[in-house]
Amino acid sequence: MNQNGELAGATLAHLAGLGVKHVVVCAGARNAPLVTSLLATEGKADWRIWHHFDERSAAFFALGMSKKSWEPVAVVTTSGTAVAELLPAVIEAFYSGVPLVLVTADRPATYRGSGAPQAIEQVGIFGPYAPVALDVTGGLDLSEVVKWNRDVPLHLNVCFEEPTPDDTIRDFDPITLLHAVKHCGDDHVLTIETFVANPNGLVVLVGELPPSWHQPVQDFLVALGVPVWAEATSGLRESEQLAPLLIRAEREVDQLSPREILRIGGVPSLRFWRDLESLEEISVLSVTRRPFSGLARLSRILVLAEFPRWSEGFSPLRKIESASLHKGLRTSLRRCLENHPGSEPAMMRAVSELIPEEALVYLGNSLPIREWNLAASIQPRHPRCYASRGANGIDGQIATFLGLSETEEESWGIFGDLTALYDLNAPALLRQLPGARRRIVILNNGGGKIFSRLPSLSGLTRSGKQVTENHHRQSFEHWAAMWNLDYVKWQAGEEKPKIDGAGVVIEVCVDGDATEAFWSDWK
Repeated sequence: MNQNGELAGATLAHLAGLGVKHVVVCAGARNAPLVTSLLATEGKADWRIWHHFDERSAAFFALGMSKKSWEPVAVVTTSGTAVAELLPAVIEAFYSGVPLVLVTADRPATYRGSGAPQAIEQVGIFGPYAPVALDVTGGLDLSEVVKWNRDVPLHLNVCFEEPTPDDTIRDFDPITLLHAVKHCGDDHVLTIETFVANPNGLVVLVGELPPSWHQPVQDFLVALGVPVWAEATSGLRESEQLAPLLIRAEREVDQLSPREILRIGGVPSLRFWRDLESLEEISVLSVTRRPFSGLARLSRILVLAEFPRWSEGFSPLRKIESASLHKGLRTSLRRCLENHPGSEPAMMRAVSELIPEEALVYLGNSLPIREWNLAASIQPRHPRCYASRGANGIDGQIATFLGLSETEEESWGIFGDLTALYDLNAPALLRQLPGARRRIVILNNGGGKIFSRLPSLSGLTRSGKQVTENHHRQSFEHWAAMWNLDYVKWQAGEEKPKIDGAGVVIEVCVDGDATEAFWSDWK
């Protein structure tokens, strides 16, 4: 077999050995040996091939599938700037701990530094965001691949000679690759117990949790019995067992005047977390899968593969009386929602009431997740909420949602208007997805209004806000038609619409004045 065939075969054997079940292909000339080999082996190997013309959307689609299953998903690109398009998704995967695999075709190493067509410096192009990056010029070094712990992206850069019709392989033997599984010992349990030993003034903030953490974290918090703020992506926001302890509004955290913060899971989205940068008198311990404290100042961190399961003899440290935490704030929220039915938070509440309990929910950053945390209904419950919180970016959100929705009967993705404009070509993937019910909700407020709520930008003139908010008058009706999606326009204050059909774009046109009035009253 020629060199290209050998490289393609070795690469596919390792992908199969890593347990890759999905491969997203962006076809090109240089990666033809990989693409044709993948197609020739699809019926023999245990994977499904997806395709998209845009590498950026393809990478986010792969990210969504990997985020759902916590299994490696590969994206395959040709050489040159196609590789650079993967970087935003790679960054998100790095900070979220998603096992994204990047397989990039390259020209032979002799072209490096030459400026020849389709020849850029691809080795190490993702920098610290793909710590295991291998230059594949003559097979793969098994020992190097085994170093990958599946907590970060893996980059395989495959150097092909000029592709020919003879490069296609039709069979290969998967290479079984074992990886170490980290276990948490008693020392971690003791560290957490020591931190929470005096629970007076302790508040727990729960960010995004992997599914295997849900039950042990819930059991621990019930036993601990202190106030808990649970983000939607934790899966615990609507927990009946935690209901007496749950804080429903961000401001409740600040009003509790905590002296210690225990963070479990991903970095929280609430404003109080950012304020901790200057509140150095508050001790912070983060218990998380990824080695990031989420703070620039001094704090402690425990990096665990799994959250420890406490023994049945673990005694409750404190019990809080029912849902008596700051009832005044909850009454105030209810009043604000009733007084401003066309506001964005009120429309978010109305959207949440439309979503069946069994449906998957995806929240595009940044405003939708905050407004969902604040205003989304508790009944029906929505325990399966996802979001991209690794780098808090807004690009690739619709593609990520589509990747997450792949095996779902019904999925709802909620996005801001600018977030949707970032990812207009993602629905090209829909024709490859099964005919399930997918609802793309776009909260259209005519721009990025969240920026005007930042203290540093709140005082800008109207013309200045046109720049910072990227004002527009775009409707998404014709975009929906372009991708053969049904379209529903939901004007602020109107009754809830009836949503039928498989693929639907729901454009929620919020009332800007009502939104401003809501936030003014809520302050």
